[in-house]
Amino acid sequence: MILREITMELYETTKKLDLRQSVCPSTFSKTKQALSQLQRGEIMQVRLSPGEQMETVPPAILHEGHQVLNIIKDGNSYLLYILKQ
Repeated sequence: MILREITMELYETTKKLDLRQSVCPSTFSKTKQALSQLQRGEIMQVRLSPGEQMETVPPAILHEGHQVLNIIKDGNSYLLYILKQ
């Protein structure tokens, strides 16, 4: 629990998305749409489910030219921190 509290404060995020209930490819579409609303240099946190979401979203983010700062396992999901480029 302490580790979770520390990691939540690891980055100052502008936007947070919880996409665990979303189905691919809409997961990446929603992430991309949210990123388009951010300014360059802002950080977004995206909560994803293991499996297909984690296999597709991080590589797609990199392909779009953004930076994945960190991926943290948080219980049964993952927190993806994205720096908009």
